Amino acid sequence: MKFLRDIRIKPFDFVVVVVLFLASFSVLAFLPSQKAGAMAQLRVHGKVVRDFDLNKNQIWTYRAKDGDYNKIEVRNGKIAVIKANCRDQIDVKQGFISKVGQTIVCLPHSLVIQVMSGHKNNEVDYNA
Repeated sequence: MKFLRDIRIKPFDFVVVVVLFLASFSVLAFLPSQKAGAMAQLRVHGKVVRDFDLNKNQIWTYRAKDGDYNKIEVRNGKIAVIKANCRDQIDVKQGFISKVGQTIVCLPHSLVIQVMSGHKNNEVDYNA
């Protein structure tokens, strides 16, 4: 208590600081948890090329007319680009994703894979 008197902090001030500190982290308890998706959508240049059911293990290769390719694997409810012929390989390095809203992007090929819930929501335009 001598320390508190020396810095002129009253005990009630200390209680207020602790309560505010704990309250700032209580918001985390109310955040929605990300749910695993049921499907993923592959878009190239903004156009839907294919939908993937994340419950079915599969390997599929997207091939463009100019020779670009991305090998896509769905395994155990997750999706990833496992091989591509782009220079940076960012899409391959990203690994498997499974939560709603997560995306894999290959900028050189203008390719986007996005995990979706699989449930139709009239308030959301998935093709935008």
